[in-house]
Amino acid sequence: MAVTVVKICGLARAEDVAFCAQAGANLLGFVVNYPHPVPWNITPELATTLIAAAPANVPTCIVTGGPVAAIEALALTTGANYVQLHNAETVDTTAAVVRALAPHNIGVIKAIFPTTPEPEATAHALETVGVTALLSDPRTPNNATASGPADLDLYERLQASVSCPVILAGGITPANLATLIARHSPSHIDIMTGVETRPGVKDPAKVTALFEVLAQVTS
Repeated sequence: MAVTVVKICGLARAEDVAFCAQAGANLLGFVVNYPHPVPWNITPELATTLIAAAPANVPTCIVTGGPVAAIEALALTTGANYVQLHNAETVDTTAAVVRALAPHNIGVIKAIFPTTPEPEATAHALETVGVTALLSDPRTPNNATASGPADLDLYERLQASVSCPVILAGGITPANLATLIARHSPSHIDIMTGVETRPGVKDPAKVTALFEVLAQVTS
């Protein structure tokens, strides 16, 4: 299976939005009003400006958490195509967000962590309530700034539990991407620190290298 969706997350500068989209990103991610302190967090005003500047053919996603009404308002304000719930949302809360955003054609991605109770059952329940995709993240909301490799056991268990896309995240870089693809065949990946010089600042050389690897392994 070839990678079909590359989400580049933690965008905070207009030049990075433009370059990542031009390089081949399929989904542009912005951390907005995140409920824990992280260096990628940007204001709704900046997110709205950056999302408006994104090419029309490249979808956008805000990564956030909080009360359902606040999430809905933030999604509508920023104009994002997707909302990624990346906190301790329950299945019921996620379902409420899905219902609130569905009339606006805004999809919902829900992160699942190693600490998520019964992750396979939770994944199945989340798929049932209508999430667009799940994201397998080795970092929990309380240690979102920690670095470390993807939890590949969790990822494979989630893949086996649902038919919706499961996005692989955690420690992906241009240097290890080919091996991850060869061994685990992810169709969707999320990369943030692996193409940065520092939080919120993307490295054009690393972004270019990422898509060069993808071109090589899929040729």
